[in-house]
Amino acid sequence: MKLGLMAIATIALATAGARPTAAQQTTHGCACLHNQTQAQISYRYKWGEGEWKTMQLKPGYQNWICWQYQNAQKSSPNLLFQLDVDMSKGSAWTTYAIGRVQTVGASCDAVGSGGHYNVSYRPNTNNTFIQVTKRN
Repeated sequence: MKLGLMAIATIALATAGARPTAAQQTTHGCACLHNQTQAQISYRYKWGEGEWKTMQLKPGYQNWICWQYQNAQKSSPNLLFQLDVDMSKGSAWTTYAIGRVQTVGASCDAVGSGGHYNVSYRPNTNNTFIQVTKRN
């Protein structure tokens, strides 16, 4: 009987972070960026017609972009995301489509597998340009 309870507890722990359950109300729409370059990167984003927010992300770090739902609303305005892809002294803001997933909080840990994005060097550019790709 102990083995059965242990197996049930193991299954419960293994599935706890997989998807929000009815008891875990989704509170945000989020995406997570992972800086895989060896340099600080700059990006900016805005929700709908809101103001641009410019951010920097250190090498090897991650950061989330989240919209907190209001009341029973379970959607967010359009997310416009831009990355400064030029790693030289210039700048070249490029727009990328970044999808969000519903989460139970505002953190990369709360973001499911469909909402993670890598920022990495663009191939064959001698680390001069970067790009955003969906994380597997």
